[in-house]
Amino acid sequence: MIVDGEHVFPGPREVVWALLQDPEVLSKAMPGAAKLALVGDGAYEGSIRVGVGPVTAAEWKLSVTLEDRVAPEHYVMQVDSKGPIGFTRGSATVDLAEADGGGATRMRYHADLQVGGKVAGVGQRLIDQVAKMMTQRGLNALGGELERRLAEGA
Repeated sequence: MIVDGEHVFPGPREVVWALLQDPEVLSKAMPGAAKLALVGDGAYEGSIRVGVGPVTAAEWKLSVTLEDRVAPEHYVMQVDSKGPIGFTRGSATVDLAEADGGGATRMRYHADLQVGGKVAGVGQRLIDQVAKMMTQRGLNALGGELERRLAEGA
């Protein structure tokens, strides 16, 4: 499954970069995330509750590793999750560029994920819709956290 697109955040690239490294922020941005903890340099572990269509939500173990980091421009995220109803694994490339003269940040992302097990049995079209919805919710949550932090710092 491919998920790609772009999103503009109303803040400087360095601040957006820092948010994308913060496990507390990442757990808020991942719909269904129960917890996420930094366990090493660019390595996170936690759990997430996943359900798609008629397949009920279940808790999955989640592992995320950020590789090829070039602050504040680029990283590759490796994701691996497993649960009683299936698994997801894959990678996502994230690129950040200044927008609006540096007052905003344009994120471009491209993820290639594999989904297996019972959750894959609900159909690729439904999985694609849920993935896009979860991505948009996560980006909106990151944007909200960015705005809150910028307001606190002002």
